[in-house]
Amino acid sequence: MSTSNEEALDARNPKVRVHRFALSVSGGVALGSYEAGVLTQLYRDLVVFNAQMQGKAQVSIDVIAGASAGSITGLILAQALSLGSPPALLESHMRTCWVDLLDIHHLLTPAAQPKDSGGAIFTDGVVDKIIEQALDLSPVAPETPQETVALWITMTNLDGIPFVIDFERKDEYHAQVTTQLYALDYKDYIPFLLEGNRITQVEQRLIAADGVVDPLGWRLAAEAARASSAFPIAFPCRYQMRNLEAYKGYRGFEDALQQGLEQKAADPTLHPTQELPKKATLQFVDGGLFNNEPIGRAIDAVACVNAKDPKRNPARKDLNDGKAGRSFLMIEPEPQLPAAIASALSAAVIPAAPLLPPATVAKILSAYFNHALYDDFKTAQETNTALVEMHKALKHLDTLSLPQEVVDRLKQDILKAAGLDDKEIVTLERIPQASELTRRLASAFDGHFGGFLRRDYRAADFITGKNEARVWLTEWLTQWLKSHAGDVGLDGRTHDEIKAFVADRLGEAPAPQDPRFNDQGDPDPNGLTAIQLAAAAWFPRAPADSVEQRAALTEDQRRAIVSEAEQRLHQLLEVWLHPNWLGEVVLNHGIDWWLDHKYIKPPE
Repeated sequence: MSTSNEEALDARNPKVRVHRFALSVSGGVALGSYEAGVLTQLYRDLVVFNAQMQGKAQVSIDVIAGASAGSITGLILAQALSLGSPPALLESHMRTCWVDLLDIHHLLTPAAQPKDSGGAIFTDGVVDKIIEQALDLSPVAPETPQETVALWITMTNLDGIPFVIDFERKDEYHAQVTTQLYALDYKDYIPFLLEGNRITQVEQRLIAADGVVDPLGWRLAAEAARASSAFPIAFPCRYQMRNLEAYKGYRGFEDALQQGLEQKAADPTLHPTQELPKKATLQFVDGGLFNNEPIGRAIDAVACVNAKDPKRNPARKDLNDGKAGRSFLMIEPEPQLPAAIASALSAAVIPAAPLLPPATVAKILSAYFNHALYDDFKTAQETNTALVEMHKALKHLDTLSLPQEVVDRLKQDILKAAGLDDKEIVTLERIPQASELTRRLASAFDGHFGGFLRRDYRAADFITGKNEARVWLTEWLTQWLKSHAGDVGLDGRTHDEIKAFVADRLGEAPAPQDPRFNDQGDPDPNGLTAIQLAAAAWFPRAPADSVEQRAALTEDQRRAIVSEAEQRLHQLLEVWLHPNWLGEVVLNHGIDWWLDHKYIKPPE
């Protein structure tokens, strides 16, 4: 993030209290507009806060893990962080991507080459426009150096990477020396580091297509985000060339195969085995299938930046004077709340008639995605437990009559052997904070695809994201400054006084754009929603002395938006299910005619 104070970037400066965030940005389909609003406001507010607190405090984002929609949003944010872009430019890019371009008009436009669609409902040509308009593929190096940023992009490899699990036995009681289990790993990711105007792979997994000139690495990063956001059936899958040697599991599999080849060379009665390739073209889809809330990847990315720059690790007090902190922040558009879970359990009954296959499939998919989310959270919890227990055990080394440097080296070796070196206790935060509102987002219906129907739905969620980010950050900064009041010159201040101090430093949140109008201030060509969103004053101002700069939609307003949007999407589905809808409607009349005249035009 841009700052004119060089020392504010250096956690070794004893004057500066530094805190860094590692973001986990989930998948959410059209709810990416909400995530874009959150990240836009966080970036803007941290730039302003840091400028106000020069020499005293610095809060920054240095790690992003993105899945599906979060990979595109995360990539746009990561570039802004690495370049120190003005907040207004980031907001323009986020709005271009999530409010303007990702619209049903663009998504249903037939592909220029039919084979490119892969039988998917939507085409992904709009992604080319996003890359062109919201991402700079040839950025100029920033005048002021910024911190290195880590970006981990998740995806699902439908072909899988082979690996071997080797249970080696070396005792005399087992006749079989080893048992090898072979499997395929379908979870994939591309790890990137951003330094100035360059983005490079930490592990050289992704190989550029023939003829692609990409000296700064941004085209490869954009291709990784494409694969991560390719939701199955809805969007075409991506085929990418992989350097198989970059996968640790594959190298182990290769070694096991080589041993087999040597054995077979010595025994001509055994069938020959084909040697493994060094690279392969594989099929990839949405990263949210296995890592929808990629907190585990964020943990890995933090370990990477800690290894590269140890002073960022809060545990390395010898390098940062104990003034560096770290939190993991999840951006989760629709968090599961206890009331909703309890309500679903209470409503569970044995159906009067057997469930139809589509209903059963829907429940299977829901179970799968929720379990995948649970696994990601378990990763964070297990890392915490392992670190706490390990450090507790390592304290026993301090009781031994050994030189301190030997004890320190032993501790580091043990942590490395356990795979815990450079990892930190996971302090987890979430946006949004717990809310009593249900169905707060206009796009949160029909699998979260509903937001693609109308620009004002996406604009509404973008605004909601900005609002909820400001509310969360204000409260977090208040608590953080209160905890370190002596370091930042706020000794003796009450909670309310510090909160007012934060509000003053952040200033009023930029007035949100009325979703009725486009960026030029002209009426949205798609018209208004049925409830005429702005008729009741869109996000009315809160009292002047309130930290919350914009109020949320009322429950009735949200339900009215969602109800109308669901009706419209069901109408669209009726047409999609018609076997010849594309030929009879779109190709004969054009996509704009079909949408404007039949399904998208609002009621008179």
